Amino acid sequence: MQDRGAAAPGSEELTAGQRRTLLIVAVAGHGLKHLFNAAFFVLLPEIKTGLGLTNSQIGILSTFRNVLGGITNIPAGYAGDRLSAHRAEILGGSIIFLGIFALALGVSTTFWMAVVFAGLFNVAITFWHPSAISSLSKEYESRRGFAIALHGTGGSVGETLGPLLAGTLIGIVGWQMVLRGSVVPGIIAGILIWLILRSIPTRSGEVQGQGSYLDSLKGLFRNRRLLLVLAFAGGFVGGQSAFLTFFPIYLRENLEVSSFTVGFYLLLANVGGIASQPLMGYVSDRVGRKAILSPSLAILGVCFLLLPAVPGGWPLAAVALVMGSFLFPLMAILLAAGVDLVEPGAQGTTVSLVFGSALIVSSIAPAVAGRLADSYGIEAAFALGAGIVLTTAFLSAVTQWRPRIPSA
Repeated sequence: MQDRGAAAPGSEELTAGQRRTLLIVAVAGHGLKHLFNAAFFVLLPEIKTGLGLTNSQIGILSTFRNVLGGITNIPAGYAGDRLSAHRAEILGGSIIFLGIFALALGVSTTFWMAVVFAGLFNVAITFWHPSAISSLSKEYESRRGFAIALHGTGGSVGETLGPLLAGTLIGIVGWQMVLRGSVVPGIIAGILIWLILRSIPTRSGEVQGQGSYLDSLKGLFRNRRLLLVLAFAGGFVGGQSAFLTFFPIYLRENLEVSSFTVGFYLLLANVGGIASQPLMGYVSDRVGRKAILSPSLAILGVCFLLLPAVPGGWPLAAVALVMGSFLFPLMAILLAAGVDLVEPGAQGTTVSLVFGSALIVSSIAPAVAGRLADSYGIEAAFALGAGIVLTTAFLSAVTQWRPRIPSA
C-alpha cells in the first residue's frame, strides 16, 4: 500500500489546514445531505395521505428510489475516481440538485410524478459519497475508519435534526411547502461548498489511465472478500430500507401521533449514532471491521423486532434510542471494509459499489414490505426488515472475509 507520507506522482500534497478544511466541508456537507434525506421519511406519510396512496404504492416508490440510486452509483463512482479534479463541482452540484428535485417532488400531483422525482432526489444524494469518501480515504489512509466514521457522524447529525425540523415545519406550512422551500438552502449551500473546495488541490495524479481503470474495475468483481462485503451491505440496507419506509407510517397511522412526534422518534432513531459512529470507526481501525459489524447487525435486528411490540412513549423511545446507535453508523464500517481491500485509484468506485450493490440488492425489500403491510399489517414490514438484518449478522459472523487494516 502506498505510504501516506508520499504524494502520488503529479499530485499536490495538502497542508494540514487544507486537509482539515476538506474534512470539515465533507462532514458538514454530508450532514446537510442527510438532513434532506431524513426529512424525506417524515414526509412519506404526508405524501401518502396527500396523494391518496396505498402501502404497496409507497413500497414501490421506495423501491424505485433505491434502484435508481443504485444504478447511479456506477457513474458516480467513475466520477469520484476519474474526475477527482472536479471534486468541488461534483459535491457542490450534488447539494444544489438535491434542492431542485425536492422542489419538483413538492409540486408533484400524481403517484408517478412522485416516483420519478423521489428517484431523482436519490440520484442527487448518490453523487456525494464516492467523491467525498474517496478524498478522505486518500488523505487519512492510516485513520481511514475514523475519518469515514467522522464523515458519517455529520450524516448522523443530519439524520437527527432532519426529522424534527421537517416534522415541525409540516405542522406549520404543510408537506408541499417544506419540499418547495428546500430549493433555497440547497442552492446556497451547494455554491458555498463549491467555493471552498475549489481552492483545495486534488490528487489527480493518482487517477489511472482508462485501460488500467477498467482492469482494476474487473478485478474488484474477482475479489471474494469484497463481494462478501457487498452482500453484507445489501442485507444491511435492505432491512434498513424496509424499516425506514414504514416506521413513520406506523407511528402516524397505528399510534396516531403528530408529524412533530414522528420527527422526534426518528430523531431518537439516529441521535445515538452521533457518538457511536466515530467510536465504532476508531475501534474498527484497531480490532477489525468484523468485530464491530457482526454484533452490531444482530442488535439492530433485535431492535427492529422490538419496536412494534413495545408500547408508545418511553418504552418505544428507549428502543429507538438503542437502535439509533447502529441504524446509520454501520454503513461507515462497511465502506471502510470495502475500501481496505482496494488500491488508490479505485476507491471512489469501491464506495459506489458498496452503495450501489446495497441499494440494488435491497431494492425489492420495500416493495415486499408494502405488500406484507397491506396483507398482514404493518408489523409484518418490521419482521421482514429484522429477518434480513439478522440473517446478514449470522453470515458476517460465520464467513471468512476479514479485510486487512492499513498500517499507521
